[in-house]
Amino acid sequence: MNIRKIKLALTVGLLNKEQQSNALQDIKDLMQGFTDEVGAFLNLSRLGQARLNPSHVKETYKIRFERCTLDVDLVLNPNTNTQIVQGFQVH
Repeated sequence: MNIRKIKLALTVGLLNKEQQSNALQDIKDLMQGFTDEVGAFLNLSRLGQARLNPSHVKETYKIRFERCTLDVDLVLNPNTNTQIVQGFQVH
């Protein structure tokens, strides 16, 4: 599995997505392009949530595939319904 190639494709794909889209669904869709390497989607689980300030919340998710796991940090603004990917880790 070429993790560097997957990280690059995710970064470029997320930069090209619309701001108002669902970031977790976008990541899952982008990873479908690597089904041969990462395997099928298994599950998505929220690991934690922390309030950053009155208008922003940080959530951490784990997206599991057959042969890899993706940890994703999102910053959410519930008032404007926006999501920003703060970072992700493929392992």
